[in-house]
Amino acid sequence: LIRRISGAFPSHQRSIVPALVEKILRFGAFGLDLDRQALVGPGGALPLRPKAFDVLLHLVRNRDRVVSKDELMQAVWPNVFVTENSLVQCISDIRAALGQDGPTILKTVPRRGYMFAAPVVEDQPAVDAPPAETPARRPVHAVMAAGIVVLVLTVAGAAWWSVSRPASTELAAVPQKRLSIALLPFTMLDSAGDDYFADGLTEDVIGALSRFPDLTVLAPRTVAGYKGRTPSREEIARDLKVRFLAEGSVRRSAGRLRISIRLSDAVEGTLVWAEQYDTDADQVIAVQDDITRQITGALAVRVTNVEQARLVARPPSSLEAYDLVLRGRDLLSRLTRTATSNARTLFERAVELDPNYAPAYVGLGRVDLTAVHLGWTPDPAGTLRRAEAHARQAVGIDEFNPTGQALLGKIQARLQEYDRAVETLRYALTLNPSDPEIYAGLGDALLWSGETDEARRMLEIAARLDPKLSSQELFNLGTAYFLLGQHGQAAQVFERTVARRDGNQFIHAMLAAIYADAGRKEEASLEVAEVRRQNPLFDLDTFGAGL
Repeated sequence: LIRRISGAFPSHQRSIVPALVEKILRFGAFGLDLDRQALVGPGGALPLRPKAFDVLLHLVRNRDRVVSKDELMQAVWPNVFVTENSLVQCISDIRAALGQDGPTILKTVPRRGYMFAAPVVEDQPAVDAPPAETPARRPVHAVMAAGIVVLVLTVAGAAWWSVSRPASTELAAVPQKRLSIALLPFTMLDSAGDDYFADGLTEDVIGALSRFPDLTVLAPRTVAGYKGRTPSREEIARDLKVRFLAEGSVRRSAGRLRISIRLSDAVEGTLVWAEQYDTDADQVIAVQDDITRQITGALAVRVTNVEQARLVARPPSSLEAYDLVLRGRDLLSRLTRTATSNARTLFERAVELDPNYAPAYVGLGRVDLTAVHLGWTPDPAGTLRRAEAHARQAVGIDEFNPTGQALLGKIQARLQEYDRAVETLRYALTLNPSDPEIYAGLGDALLWSGETDEARRMLEIAARLDPKLSSQELFNLGTAYFLLGQHGQAAQVFERTVARRDGNQFIHAMLAAIYADAGRKEEASLEVAEVRRQNPLFDLDTFGAGL
C-alpha cells in the first residue's frame, strides 16, 4: 500500500546529466545572476520580485530592440490573466532597483514598448559551482497507478472541513519582521438577523489588511470563535499570538450605518486608535477603506503606491449588490446543498444589478467549485469550466483581487493544469501574503506537480496562519510528510482528522499502512478493522487499479 500511495504522485528525480553553468549578464555596475535568479549591484543582491526579474531578463536577452508590451506579457505571464498594470509595476520596480541609472538603461518607447539600451557582457560566476543535478519531472499521469490518493483528495477528502489546530509542532515559520494583528468579528447591534453583514464586513477588512506584506493578519476562520467576546491578554498571548487587536461593532438603521472600531496593543494593554463612523449605508466600502488606512497608518506600515492603489476597493454600483454578496457568502459557508443553491441565486442577482462587481463572480465560481467538490453536479467537467469562466471574469474586472486569483488557481489545479495553478497561486500570494487559503491551495498544486518539499512548506505556513485549517488541507500536509518519508508526522496529521471524526476508509487505510510499517501491529489491525467496517468490499489488490 505504501508503494501504491507513493507512486500516485510525481516526484523530482535526480538526473546524471550535469546542468550548464549559467553566466552572469553584466551591464554597467549591475549584473543578472541567472543561477541565483537575482539582480546584483556593487553592494550585493538588490530587491527585485520574481516577475520583475523575468521582465528584466527578457529585455536584456532582447537588448537594443523595442520589445512590445504584448510580447513581454506573453513571455512573463503565459498562463495567467493579467493587465498592463502588472507589467508597468515590474518596470517601475526595475527602475527603482537600478536607481538613477534606471531611466537610461531601461527606456520607454511611447506607444510601442520598452528597450534595454545598455551594453551587456556575459561573465562566468565568480565561484564556479560543481555540476548541478537537474531535476527531471515525471509526467503526472504516467505515474498515477494508484487510485487511493486521487480518491482521497478529490472525492472523500472534499467533505472534510475543520480541525481545531495544526497537526505538527514543528511547522515552517511564517515570515518574520511583520507586525501581527487580529481583527475580531464585528458585533452586530440591535439586529441579530444582520449578523451576515457584520461577518462580511469583518472578512473584507481582514482581506484588505492582508494585502500589506509588512502585516501578518489572522484569517477570518481563525478569529470566528471570538465572535461576541473579547479575549483576555492571556488568551491573546496563548492562542492568537498577535501584538495588536482590533474589535468593533456595527449598527444598521433606516439606511444609515454606525461602525465603531478600536485598535489596541494587546501586549501593553493600551489603546492605539479608535474611531466611530456615522454615515449613509451606501458608504460602507469607503468606511472599509478608511479603517484599513487608519490601522496601517497607526501601525506605521510602509505603504507603496501600488499597495495604495490595490487597497482602494472597487465599490459596487449598487448597495443591494454588495448586500446580496454578503448574504451569499454566509449561505455558502454552511455547506448544505440548499444553502449553496440559494447562494447561487443571490450571486446571480448581484451580477444582474452590477455586471462589473468582481466579488459576485468570485461567489459564483465558489458555488460551482463547491458543487464539484461535494459531488452535487452530474457534469463536473462542465461545472469546472463554468467556475473557471466566473474566476476569469472576476480577475478581468479586478486583476488585484486575490480571492479571484486564488479561486482561478484552485480551479486550474482541479483541471490538472498544475503549472498554471502554481503560477496563478504564486501571483495571488503576492497580492495577499497573509491568506492561509492561498498557501494551502499552492501547497496542493505543488504536491501534484512533484514539488513535495515546497508543498510541505506552503502547507505548514497555512497551518501557522490558520490554526483551524480544514481537514482536507491538513490531509494534503499529511500526504506531503508521507511522501517525504516522514511517516510519524504524517500519522500525527491523519490522527487529528480521526479525532475530529472526519476520518474515512482512505485515512484509516493510510494509518494502517504507516502503523504496520512502524511495527505497531495492534494499531494497524484496528485501522484495518475500521476500513472493513466502513467498506466491507475494500480490496487492496484492486485499490490502486489504473487511472
